[in-house]
Amino acid sequence: MFPATTWLWRRLSSRWACRVYLGSLAIIIIPAVGLRLESAIYEARVLKVVSALSTMRVGMTSRDEVQARIPALKRVMETDEGSPCPADECLSTEIPGSKLSDSVLLRIAGTGNRNLYSILSWWGFRVWAFDGYVHLASDKVSAFGYGMIIGTPDLDGPNAVVIRVSSKQHVERRNRSAGTSESFDYSVDTSRRRPTQSVGVRFTPNARTDLIRDAFDLRLRCLWLQGCRTWTQILPAVEDIE
Repeated sequence: MFPATTWLWRRLSSRWACRVYLGSLAIIIIPAVGLRLESAIYEARVLKVVSALSTMRVGMTSRDEVQARIPALKRVMETDEGSPCPADECLSTEIPGSKLSDSVLLRIAGTGNRNLYSILSWWGFRVWAFDGYVHLASDKVSAFGYGMIIGTPDLDGPNAVVIRVSSKQHVERRNRSAGTSESFDYSVDTSRRRPTQSVGVRFTPNARTDLIRDAFDLRLRCLWLQGCRTWTQILPAVEDIE
């Protein structure tokens, strides 16, 4: 009764059409799985380093113990900020981002094409970088920490989550209302312009053990699922106790 409909259905359900459907699905699904697998591997590598860093104790952990726990650490002559090494010896390690994602997403970000950037992020492309460090004085740990940058899945607003966790001998914060500095053992500082995307956690050797543990309790599942948008997704246990 409907010859045109019958003809169209036969075409759409033909063996050739099914091959096209399967091929199209494979083009979408296989790269998506591969990209998420890459993110999961990156997560495992980062968590391994951060877990080892969390066992460091200022003035107690020896250089040999540091190297045994994190073999990837290499000696550097200056810090990430470009200043000379402030200790007898500075060790650092990096886990670079995906070259494919960097080349694709950063190029698209440069064009300002928000829709395409969101589609690629949904597909599984991610931008990230990680570095960990340990400073040594008299062959003992004098400072340690890590930093992360993770791109958000869209170009609307801040497009990166920035985290920096570091040990200090002294932690001082400026009391803006009183115009003085106050000393703390633990401090959480967020960016004024991007409070949900940028955070710095500082602690002294006298800080509570549970607070230090929380600062190294990374949750990176958002990296290979829907994408990370805020630092609280990655460090949900961190809180400002001031």
